[in-house]
Amino acid sequence: MAKVIKVFGAALDPSDAPTKLAIKQGYLNAKAAGMKVKSQYTDPYEGFITESRVLKGPNFEKTGRFPIESWLRPKPEPEDEIFMTPLDFRLFLDSNGCKEYSEDIETYIEEKILPDIPLMIGAEHSLTGGVLGALSKKYGAGNITVVILDGHFDAIPTNLRLDLVKYSKEHKDEVQIPFPEMLDAFEQYAEIPQVYNCGTFLYYLLEEKTILPQNVIVFGCMDYPSDEMQGIQDPRVKNYVDFYLSYKERGIKIIPNYKDNEKMKESFKEALESVSTPYIYLSIDVDVSSLNAVLAARFMEFIGVDAECLLDVAQILKRFFETKEVELIGIDIMEVEVHFLNAKLKSGKVDRTIEVMEKYLNLLV
Repeated sequence: MAKVIKVFGAALDPSDAPTKLAIKQGYLNAKAAGMKVKSQYTDPYEGFITESRVLKGPNFEKTGRFPIESWLRPKPEPEDEIFMTPLDFRLFLDSNGCKEYSEDIETYIEEKILPDIPLMIGAEHSLTGGVLGALSKKYGAGNITVVILDGHFDAIPTNLRLDLVKYSKEHKDEVQIPFPEMLDAFEQYAEIPQVYNCGTFLYYLLEEKTILPQNVIVFGCMDYPSDEMQGIQDPRVKNYVDFYLSYKERGIKIIPNYKDNEKMKESFKEALESVSTPYIYLSIDVDVSSLNAVLAARFMEFIGVDAECLLDVAQILKRFFETKEVELIGIDIMEVEVHFLNAKLKSGKVDRTIEVMEKYLNLLV
């Protein structure tokens, strides 16, 4: 009997980045003026369940949307316009709002999803921590390998990223940082509290031993310290580099985006060969292919891996599951920007987020 996969939406979208707020404000302005809104879907969940053939299969059960306050969703309500300010979102983030929602997701998984397989589709990647919290309790942290496809390594404390931003502002031709959105907020938020969010949640999961470093594989990172960065002795850069690389010493397998598909695929195969756990959880941040196959990621600061490489990784995973006694216990597809789903650029380039993720699901579940 095929296992039941319970699909649910989790469209928390609390970014305070000026570009994100401008998108939401533009959406509200268009609605107020009675204009047609380009993006037809309310959230990523609606987009996927509407267009995906795989999710219409008999082993997929749609459980609806995890409840989120309307002003924190990708498409807020007209009455939420007063909250569309950097300060309101910053207050939410700084008060550990993402952590609270993640804890609520953990309860949701325990009460409404388990013992079936969760498939979460949404925005804010830190909600993955809630899913892993529930699965870690059920299966044991030492029994789960977490495979993450992501353009960022979400285990770096914010102060280290911010220090790198400060250095970059002084040495613009020397260091190209992979998270320029922090530059937009730098002057206003020179000090940012250390909290749980989409850029730090892995740090907290590892510190709390919800997951174990030797059981984590991260594929596609663009924020991996370059050779140039590794040669800089300024503490603002060196601390970032040393902290990042310390995770490799602790056992995490990090496969940067080398811009070399064959090298990346071989590194991924080698990482999978080290897996000794009976269970695997797959987390996909769609920005792993940003500005390539994916035009609908919340943050698109770099050119990610192409669709061919991404789908080859899916094939490698498929063969791994077929030849090893390993069970897939959950998937998430996160950081989807619903406003750009199926977007088409003037150049003719089209967003393929749903298409590529559809192929992933078809191969793996």
